[in-house]
Amino acid sequence: MKKILVILGLISLFVFTLMRFGFESVPIYTNNSLQPKQVIENYFKFYNEKNRQGLSTTLTKWHDQSNVDFGLDNLIFIKLVSIGNNDMTTVNAYLGCGHGSVNGVNPSNVVAYKVTYVSLYSKWASPWPSGIQTESLTLIRESDNAPWLIDDMGQG
Repeated sequence: MKKILVILGLISLFVFTLMRFGFESVPIYTNNSLQPKQVIENYFKFYNEKNRQGLSTTLTKWHDQSNVDFGLDNLIFIKLVSIGNNDMTTVNAYLGCGHGSVNGVNPSNVVAYKVTYVSLYSKWASPWPSGIQTESLTLIRESDNAPWLIDDMGQG
C-alpha cells in the first residue's frame, strides 16, 4: 500500500510540475480547420473533463457507440505531455492491416502521432492504467475538406 501511495505521489508531483511550466488550456474548436495535433489536444482536454460528448467530436463514428467505455468513472485526471511527429510506420500498419485496410480511406488523408500522457485512475481498470503512457493515435479525414478525427489508438 505504501508503494502505491509513493507512486501516486510521484505521478501527482510530475503533473503539477508540468502544469507549473505553462501548459495552457486548449481552446475548443468546432470547425473543420483544426489540424490533427489540435484534435489530439482537444481529445485529452475533453477526456480530462470527463466530457463524453466532447470526446465524440474528436473521434470517428465507430468509437461513438453507447457501449464504448472510456473509463471516465474511475478517471481522476489525464494530461497530455507531448505529441511526436507524423509516424509513417504506424500509418503504413494502419493502411496495410489495420482499420485503414477496410474503410477505404485515401492514404493522403491519414496521419499518426505518438503521444505521451500521464493519467491517474481511482482504481486499476485495464486497459486504463495510471502513470505515464505512450500510444499511437491515427487520425483520418474523409476528404481534404473534412475534419480530422481519431480513428485508431494503440500502444506506442
